[in-house]
Amino acid sequence: MDILEPELIWVEGRCYRFCDKYAWSNDKNLEPYEEEFYDPDVYSSEEESGDDPIEVVPFKGNNFKHSFYVNRHFFGFIIGKKGGTLKRLMDDTKTKIVVPRMGQDGNIEITGTTRRAVIAARRRIDMLIETSRNKLDFTHFLSIPGTSDEVRENFEKFKSDVLSKYGTGVRGISEGLFQDSDKLHLTLAILVLLDENDRRKAIEALEACKKDIVQPVLEKSGPVTIEFRGVEIMNDDPSEVNILYIQVHDKSGCLQKISDDIGRYFDRSGLAIRQRERVKLHMTAMNTHFLRKLGEENEDYKQKMETFDATNILKEHSDTYFGKMAFSTIYLLTRHAKTEDGLYQVTAKIEFS
Repeated sequence: MDILEPELIWVEGRCYRFCDKYAWSNDKNLEPYEEEFYDPDVYSSEEESGDDPIEVVPFKGNNFKHSFYVNRHFFGFIIGKKGGTLKRLMDDTKTKIVVPRMGQDGNIEITGTTRRAVIAARRRIDMLIETSRNKLDFTHFLSIPGTSDEVRENFEKFKSDVLSKYGTGVRGISEGLFQDSDKLHLTLAILVLLDENDRRKAIEALEACKKDIVQPVLEKSGPVTIEFRGVEIMNDDPSEVNILYIQVHDKSGCLQKISDDIGRYFDRSGLAIRQRERVKLHMTAMNTHFLRKLGEENEDYKQKMETFDATNILKEHSDTYFGKMAFSTIYLLTRHAKTEDGLYQVTAKIEFS
């Protein structure tokens, strides 16, 4: 990461600069440097404003205490190697922080001699949690389905054409590369939802997006039609491809605006894994990752993970029409849970016209 353009982390509506503290330490056996963050809402006065969501209560004489729930998946990040991160947090904020034992659920307790010290420790832990979330595998994702009858039918024709012409004799082309036509979708955001509390927050955020983002745009501009036409690749070399996708077109530009606004909303919620400033609207058609999944499910499948040659596919299908469909639904899907039909399990959805 460019140190002049550090990552921005949103915590409870506040935006913090977060420099990559691992860049200098990974190869030098050094403890990562923990940057001090100055928060005027914490350090400007001894007493906090009445609307601060952090509840600090008197504790044993002149001390103060704050207790809050943290999913156990984050305990390792908070404690750090040999307890180094936790020790620095306590030393920097002059507080005592008690974290439940690894593998156990429970609240983290912060005690200190001043309210601002306790709140400063809570803010530091919140930022650590948000940056740590990006290091976990995503569990859910927001998506727009691309499974109209027309799109599925044309996708199957595309698949048959590619396999019949290039399934033999062209490096890497095989049936296992193709997306299931019943799973075609556009991904808007990938999320890390670790417990029921996270899932509830995500569902509430999705409903808020419908009310505050989607509906105002549709009321102003009218219905949005998505057209799927042409294929493209994620990299520059058509002979060394991992992902080939179907291009997404929307003449109104509303779909891009809605997608970007939803991506930013979930990024600020602390539930999303930050990827890029704008959502790249695309629908994956072929992906070498599907071969990897096949290998994991079949012990006899030993094909080495490689790229595939998409040169001829790009030339022949650069303007292939796959279909149109109305933008009417956004799903919150569970990554690893499947229905009896093998489809992604729906956690929540919003619908509009």
